[in-house]
Amino acid sequence: MLGQRQADGSWGPFTPRAVVALTLVQDTVSIPKDEMTIMTKQLNILLSLELDNNLSTEKMALSRLALYVNALYATCQNPRNFHGLDLIQALRSRTDTMVANVSGFSLPIVYLPLCLAQETRYSDVRVLINMYRDHENKTDLRALELLSLACLTRLGRFSSSKEHLNSLMTDFMKHFRDLTPSSDVYTLALALQALNSVATSPEDVKSLVRMQSPNGSFGSLLGTYYALPALLGKNILTLKDRRCNEDNSVDNFVSIPLSESGISRVHYSVWVGEGDDKDSHTITLPMASNVSLFDIMQMAQSRNRNFRFNYEETTHGKSVYSLGGVPNDVQRELYWTLYLTKDNPNGLSPHRSKKKLTNGVDRIYPAPEDHYIFWFQRRSE
Repeated sequence: MLGQRQADGSWGPFTPRAVVALTLVQDTVSIPKDEMTIMTKQLNILLSLELDNNLSTEKMALSRLALYVNALYATCQNPRNFHGLDLIQALRSRTDTMVANVSGFSLPIVYLPLCLAQETRYSDVRVLINMYRDHENKTDLRALELLSLACLTRLGRFSSSKEHLNSLMTDFMKHFRDLTPSSDVYTLALALQALNSVATSPEDVKSLVRMQSPNGSFGSLLGTYYALPALLGKNILTLKDRRCNEDNSVDNFVSIPLSESGISRVHYSVWVGEGDDKDSHTITLPMASNVSLFDIMQMAQSRNRNFRFNYEETTHGKSVYSLGGVPNDVQRELYWTLYLTKDNPNGLSPHRSKKKLTNGVDRIYPAPEDHYIFWFQRRSE
């Protein structure tokens, strides 16, 4: 799984699930702290981008929000305060609305993060039981429903949940024995996770091991995500037992509260030329705390090719030498120079006050509403 990361250290849209899987196996497969730091930073960048694209939490797919909450718990972060946003309350409210208004609501994944947050109600038990009964031929969904019910039972708040869980798990076990020989890796791994959530000893995983490829994967990122915890007798519920302290909080990523309007933003521009002939591009991006300008630039180039860039490592950090396909031109004495201003990017005059920056872009940490400008011009002394 580590070998399938992208250049920025993430797995793209799969990042929240990859982070959870690797966290669950961390006791067996040691992952260096700097690797976890990179993964967590990319997780936060992607979540900030998705929240920005979906106008906060209201339009983000409910299942997507649930996956991100799981990942925040996995990385010892507080989903009740992701830069001023209470993702748990958003998940609870939207789930209740769906249950009340959508006939046959069938999304058991949302109840796992709600349980991890102890944001549960007795009605959740009834909803999960009804889901299980409706999904007679869907073993994967039933496994998720049992995992959620097992989590609710562990909380000890609802006296009848244990009785319901034992009854449904007995029924599930009967079907599991018939399923094993011909199951796909996704269903088998999820089923094993569900059984291990209540078993006193781990289930036999030989059938799952036989599905492993020579390179160690299980055919896809999704298959590996489900299989890794199952092989070690773990599941999402294991996150409840995760101990977070200063050493594994990954540099306290939730450190700067955001404005009431939502995610804080940073502005980033690329200028080529002078006066009326100046070609300029500006983008405004959400800004998570402890994110460098280098991270912001990576976000920008993923959205718009005009912001693609190249850099070299120097004693001052990462030095940018090409932007938008335009490299430094030593013969014409034209270079990319970085400036910082607090001016609104709309209608900004080149003659307004700007501070020239010389540090590498990986050593510059933006503040809310900062405006960074890379200007292709003759280098001033």
